[in-house]
Parts: sequence; C-alpha cells; structure tokens
Amino acid sequence: MVRISKRVEYALIAVQFMAREPERLVSARDLCETLALPSGLIAKILQRLAAAGVLESEQGAGGGYRLVRDPDELSFLELSEAVEGRMRLSACDVEGTGSCDRGDVCTVAGPVHSLGARIVGLLADTTVGSLLRSNPVQGAHR
Repeated sequence: MVRISKRVEYALIAVQFMAREPERLVSARDLCETLALPSGLIAKILQRLAAAGVLESEQGAGGGYRLVRDPDELSFLELSEAVEGRMRLSACDVEGTGSCDRGDVCTVAGPVHSLGARIVGLLADTTVGSLLRSNPVQGAHR
C-alpha cells in the first residue's frame, strides 16, 4: 500500500500555511501553536525543507522560515523526498543492494519496478500548488 507519511502531510500543511504570506518569517513554534502540530517533528521537517531549498531560514531573535519555492513549481515528489528521502515502493527497489532474498527466483521485479516508475512519474508531475488547490473529498476514507 502506498501511503503518505505524517511527516509529508505536515510538510504540506506547513507549505500551505507559508504560501498564504510568502514574505513572512514563520517560527516552528508559531506554526505548531497555530496549527496544533507536534513541535519536535515540525522542527525537523522545517530543517529538512530548508536543507532542500524549499524554505530559507533566518537565525536569531525574530527568525524563522520563509517559503522560497513556488508551490506551483514544486513537485509532490520533491517535497516528499526532501522530508523522507528517496521514495522506495518495495524492498527490491534499491538496485544492487541484494536486499531481496528472492532475487534469483523473483518473477515480479520487472512489473513492480514498472509500477514504481509510473507512481514516481505521477508524483513528479503533480505540483504541491495544484494538490493544495484541489477540492477536498468529504468522507473519502477507505
């Protein structure tokens, strides 16, 4: 099952919040208090987004984070990988690591890799801006 992690979900929430006032510096504390998010996790997410060039940070009193990437030019894949690292859909998704104990008899590695490439392509083609503008579907839990 493909699932969006809490870290990626919180990163989306932070980007959406910062996109409303892109010039404003937002501290991790303000973000957590305003949106009722867990502070330790948010601090790590913001640091990773800054390291990836999605946000910029200013240190010191009155410092914080500011969105520097246009959400319409930031892919969901870029955001996700900034927070979680390279996307892997299966244990055998890392070439040459020998992580699969069935590698010598596996008959589905090709189709699994093909599916993974299609999913990664979709996420690379989906911008954060378009995703955040989409209409929410109420009660769409499965």
